[in-house]
Amino acid sequence: MTDQARNSRQTDGGGEAYRSFSIAIDQMRRGEQVVALINPDARPPDAPASGIWLSARLSISELPRVLLPRCDDRCRDEPHDAHAFVVLGNLALDAAEPRRASWWQSWNDTLQRDLRATRVWYAGSPALPETGDSRQLRAGTRLRRLATTDPYWVHYDTMDQEVLFRIESGPHEGDTVIAVSFGLSPLLPGLAGALIAPDHPPVRDPDVGTRLLAVGWATVERGLPVGTAP
Repeated sequence: MTDQARNSRQTDGGGEAYRSFSIAIDQMRRGEQVVALINPDARPPDAPASGIWLSARLSISELPRVLLPRCDDRCRDEPHDAHAFVVLGNLALDAAEPRRASWWQSWNDTLQRDLRATRVWYAGSPALPETGDSRQLRAGTRLRRLATTDPYWVHYDTMDQEVLFRIESGPHEGDTVIAVSFGLSPLLPGLAGALIAPDHPPVRDPDVGTRLLAVGWATVERGLPVGTAP
């Protein structure tokens, strides 16, 4: 069942659907093998390097809990919508294929009908200098959470937990975007997911996104494999 589910997932919405328009970013997502771009003969990460990578991935998962501000006086008269989210830093978007219906928890015919004609994006990393404007989701963009990966796939097949959002403002309004929220995904999609936060007044402070990006990039750099001299 596990192998069959994996194969089904790769055919339905993974693998090539996640392929980046940047070779470097694609390599990062496929195990953070950045050093291989420079030195094709570089050795694969050893156990200590894997431990460093895992520590970095877990640290990225903790960034929202540690750095996102709690409610304060600005929230007193502000309604809080549990499904309202906001982008805290510019994100790079990759084209993606819709996931199969069984991938999402609480999927229904209404969502299936409403989203049939929408374009689907994948939040693959924070935006890079080379990321074109048409493939960026800008900081401050409002999102609405529509669905989350069914826990079955996460807990029993150890898949990444993803969240499906509808984009509610900006040039990509009306499209949908998939972001990683939990699991052992590569570092850059994990950081992109950490830059999407529940929307309330304190989190809209630009300094919040700046801090998340600064700490997140430092964590990514620490977790990427480093080459050793021959």
